Amino acid sequence: MGVVNLHGPGVLGGFFVKRQLVEWIPDDIRKQLPEGHRHTWVQPQTAFKRLSDANESAWHSMCRDCLCQLTVTVEDSSGTVNTCADGTWHHFHSTLSTAVDTSSDQEAGPEATCSGRARCCKCALAANLELRPPIIEPTMTDALASARRSAHSHHPTQGTRELLCTVSTMFKLVRNACTGNTRPVRLDSDAPRRLLKFDAPCNHILEILGFELTNDTEFHPPGIVRVAGEALDADNPSRAARLAQVRTSLMFRRLERARQELCVWGGQVQRGVPKEERQAVLEYKLATDALATLLGAGGYAQRAGTLTLLVAGGGEHSALDDAYRQLGVPDDAADALVAWSYTRLTEEDQSADPVFGASARARFDSLVTISAARSSDELSALVANEKERGLVATGAIRAACVALFGEPQAEVDAIASDTMREVFLARLAEATAPKAKMELAEHLAVLGDAKQDAALKAYAANVLSTLETSAEIEIGGAAGVAAWKGKVDTWEQLPAGLKNIGNTCYLNSILQCLFSILPIRKAVMSYGDGATWNEGAQLGRRDGGRLLTKDEIGVALKFVELLKRLFEALISQRVEGWAAKKVRKSSGGHPLASNSAAVPPAVAPDRELADMLLLRVNGSGPSNASSTYAPAPGSQQQQQQDVDECMAQCVGLLVHALPPASLMDSSDQTGDLSGPDDTWIFQLLAGKLELTTERTGPSQDGDSEKPLNEAFLNLNLNIPDETADINDCIDAFFAPSAVAATNGSSSQAGPSADAMDIVDSSQLVRRSRLRDAPPVLCIQVQRVQFDMATMRAFKVNSHLRLHERISLTPYRHFDGAAAAHSRRHELQQRLKAVNEHLRMLQVPVQTAANTSDGAPVSVVSALERVQAFMTGVHRWADLDAAQPLLADLPESTAALTQQAAAVSSQVSEMAAALSQARQRWEHERTQARSELDAIYADVPDDDMAYTLHAVFIHSGQTPEFGHYWVYIRDYDREKNLVRWLKFNDSNVSVVDASEIFRDAPRPGEESANPYYLMFVRSEDLDATADLGV
Repeated sequence: MGVVNLHGPGVLGGFFVKRQLVEWIPDDIRKQLPEGHRHTWVQPQTAFKRLSDANESAWHSMCRDCLCQLTVTVEDSSGTVNTCADGTWHHFHSTLSTAVDTSSDQEAGPEATCSGRARCCKCALAANLELRPPIIEPTMTDALASARRSAHSHHPTQGTRELLCTVSTMFKLVRNACTGNTRPVRLDSDAPRRLLKFDAPCNHILEILGFELTNDTEFHPPGIVRVAGEALDADNPSRAARLAQVRTSLMFRRLERARQELCVWGGQVQRGVPKEERQAVLEYKLATDALATLLGAGGYAQRAGTLTLLVAGGGEHSALDDAYRQLGVPDDAADALVAWSYTRLTEEDQSADPVFGASARARFDSLVTISAARSSDELSALVANEKERGLVATGAIRAACVALFGEPQAEVDAIASDTMREVFLARLAEATAPKAKMELAEHLAVLGDAKQDAALKAYAANVLSTLETSAEIEIGGAAGVAAWKGKVDTWEQLPAGLKNIGNTCYLNSILQCLFSILPIRKAVMSYGDGATWNEGAQLGRRDGGRLLTKDEIGVALKFVELLKRLFEALISQRVEGWAAKKVRKSSGGHPLASNSAAVPPAVAPDRELADMLLLRVNGSGPSNASSTYAPAPGSQQQQQQDVDECMAQCVGLLVHALPPASLMDSSDQTGDLSGPDDTWIFQLLAGKLELTTERTGPSQDGDSEKPLNEAFLNLNLNIPDETADINDCIDAFFAPSAVAATNGSSSQAGPSADAMDIVDSSQLVRRSRLRDAPPVLCIQVQRVQFDMATMRAFKVNSHLRLHERISLTPYRHFDGAAAAHSRRHELQQRLKAVNEHLRMLQVPVQTAANTSDGAPVSVVSALERVQAFMTGVHRWADLDAAQPLLADLPESTAALTQQAAAVSSQVSEMAAALSQARQRWEHERTQARSELDAIYADVPDDDMAYTLHAVFIHSGQTPEFGHYWVYIRDYDREKNLVRWLKFNDSNVSVVDASEIFRDAPRPGEESANPYYLMFVRSEDLDATADLGV
C-alpha cells in the first residue's frame, strides 16, 4: 500500500475536515470524476438495521455525488472537543492513502479500501480512517442516467423521473435482499420491466450488486441472502450459525453498503423532481458538521460576517487557495487563527533551515498573500515582523531578479554577491531618472535579504541613503506626483477622505462618488483642453427651452474648475502618502518593510465649491449668478441638505458647462433633462421610460393613450413593507398603477353627458417600461414621506436588503413582472397578503402594560394573558381576602368561577387558532421569500445586468437631522480582488461586505439605512467604475 502525506506536516482540524477529507479520492475513482471534485458527506435519514459484523463504534458517511464511503474510528474520546488540551485548536498530522488495499473471500472477491490516520500533535486525539470506493461507480451511474434522460431529451424532468424510478426500484430490491428476501426478479413481468427497463446499464449494475441472471429470464439475489433469511428466522435451530456466517460474509457487507449507496443516489436524483413526488425513505442529511464535531474540528474562530469580503480570481487552485493550503487553515478562519497556524508550522519545521529555508519562504509567501487579500491589520503586523527578521517574499525576489538580470533566477543563493554588485552598478549607470535608480537600490536590498548577506544588505542601504539624499523628486510638487503616480499600489494605499466643513457629510459622499465614476473624473481632469468644456463661455446651450446666460455658464465652468482642483488634491494626497512611505522608508530598510493599508490625510473641499452645491436658489426665475455664485435679485437661498437634490445640482452644473450644440455637431442639444439630450453626461447617467395610460371599466374597450417617453436621472423607489428587498422596490415601481375615476371623470377628457348616465365608474391603468437603461443607474429610496395628519415630513426607517447584482431585463416590457415573470408577481402578491395577515395580529390593545401609550401588541399574547387570568379566578375566589367581596355579588362563587372557566376555554381556543394561523403564515412568508430570493439571484449576463457600486447611508430618525456616509465598491483588476470602502468624511476604511449586504439592521442602528444607490452596468464596470489615481 502506498501511503502519501497529502498536505504537509500539519493542518488545523477545520482544514482537515473541510479540505483534506473532501479531497481524499481513490486513484481509480478520481479518473471517473470531473476535475476539482470534492466530497459532500451525507447520511441517510433512515437508519437501516445491519446484520453484518459492523463496527458499531465507527462513524459512517457517504459522498452524495460519487458514493465513496468514509468510516472514522476515534481512538481517544477525550479529544472530541473543539479545543485542544492546551486551550487552542487541534493541529492534525495525517497520512491518507489514495492507493487500494484489498481483502477478499471466496464468495465476493476483492473489496477496495483506502486507509488513513490523523493525530493531533498536541494531545491524545487520534482517528483511524477508511475510504471505500463505491460499489456503484460513477461511470455506472452516469451510464444509467444518460440512458434514461436521452429517451426524454425533449422533457428533462420526465427523464429524471424515469431514472428515479429505476434507482428507487433497485434500492427496494437490495433492501429486501438485506432482510433475507430471496424472491427473483423476472424480466418478462410487466411491473419490473416498466420500472427497471432491463437495459445494459441497469443489468450491469444488478450484476455488480451480486444479482445473477439465469436463463436470461430471472435475476436471483446472491446466495448469502438465503442464509440471511435463515438467520432472521427465530424458529430456525441453526439460526446462530447462519448469523455468524452472514457476519463474516464480504458479499453481504457489500449488499448492505449498496443499500446505503442506492438510498443516497436516489435522494440526489429526486431533487430534480417536484417535492410531492419525492420518497421519504431516500432522503439524506448533511454530515459535515457531525464529522467536524466527531474530530473536535468544529467551533474554530471564524472571520466576522457571513459574506466573503474579497473575491479571488483564478481557477480551482488560485494563489490565494494555495496559500490557505500551505498554512493548513480554512478560508473562513479568523485572522488570529491564520497567525497561530503560521507560528505553529514555524515551530514544527524540522528542515535544515526552518527560519530562512525554502519551507520558511513558502510559508511566508502564503502569509503575505492572505494578508493582502484580507487587508488585515493583524496579519500585516505579523508580515512586518517577519520582514524585520529578514524574510522576503518570493514575488519580491522574482521582481528584483527581473529588474537586475532581465529574467527570474532559479537559485538566488548561487549568484555571488560580487556579481550582484557588478550587475547593479551596470544597471545604475544605464538609469537616468532618480526614481529608477532608487528602485534598483531597493531591488538590491531585497536580494541582500534573500541571501542573508549582511555585507550586501549594508551596501544596498548605503546606496539607497545616498540616492534619497540627492533625489530630485520633490514629494509635494506636481512633477513628483506625476513621477510616482504609476507606482502607487492603490490596494495598499487607501483613498483620501474629505473634511466636513460644516454639515457637508452628504456633499462629501457625493464628491467621492463622482470621483469614482471614471468618465466623469477623466472629463473633469481634462478641463482646460479647450474641447471637453465650454471654456470660452459661448452662448447657445439651453435649459428647459431657455438660453443660458453668460453668468450661468460662468458659474458652471467655475464648478468644473473647482471640482478638478478637488480631484487633483485627492490624487495628490494618495500619491504623496505612498511616495513618502517608499522614499523615506520610515518603517524599514526596503520597500517590503510594511504593506499595511494606509490612509492619507483628508482634503478640505473648497468653500466656494461647497456653497455652489449647498445653496440652492428658490425663486420663480433662473439665477443671474456671477462667478461667486450670487443669487438672482428677488430670489432666496436656503441650505441644501438632500443627496438626491445635491446630485441633480452637480449634474445640472456639469451639463451647463458643456459646449453648446453648435460646437458639438449636434442637431438638437437642449440640455433639458426632461427632454432629449445627447450629451455624454446624459448618456452616462440618464435613462428613458416609456409610459402609457389605458382606460378600463364596464363599458370601456381598453382604449390606450399614445405612449409617452420620459427621461430620468434616477428611479424614485418606495419601500413596500418593513423588510423589503431592492428587487421588490423595483418591481413595485414598474407595476401597473390604477387611478380610479368615478362618474366618468379622470385626468383625461371625460365622456359626454349622455354617457355619464350609463357609465358609473372607470379606471385609468398606468403602465411603464424601461426603454433605455443608462450605464450608471441611480436610485433614490423614497424615505421622506409626508404625514397629512400632522402636516410634517417623516423618515421611513424600514430596512432595505441589497444585492451585489440585479437584473433590469424584466422591465423592458410593459407588465414585465406580471407577464414574463408571472411566478415572481404571484410570490409578491402572496407575500403582501401574508404580511397583511400578520400585521392584523398587531393591533392597539389596551392592557395594563400599555395603557399609557396604547402601543400595538400581539393579539395572541393578549388573549393568552386573558386566558391565564380567567384560569386563576377560582384560585382567587378561594382566598380569604376575597370572601367579603364575593359575598356582596348577586351571583354565587360557583357561578362566577364557572363563567370564568367558560371564558377561559373560549379564549384559549381562539388564542390557539390564531397562534396556529400565525405560524402557518410565518412559514408561508419564509417559503415565499426564499423562492423569491432565488429568482432574484438568477441574474443573466446580458446588457441589463447591473452591479452595485455605491450605497449612500443616512443615519437619523428624521429627515431634518442625521449624518451621511457612502460605501463604494473597490476592484483591483491586477489582483482580481473586490472590497468595499467606507467614506465617512475624513475617515476612509475597508469594511466587510456584510456591512452592506445584511438581512436586518444591526441592533441600535435601525435608523442607519440606504438612502441613495448607484449601480453600474456589469459589462461597463471596467470602463466606468474606478477608485484609482
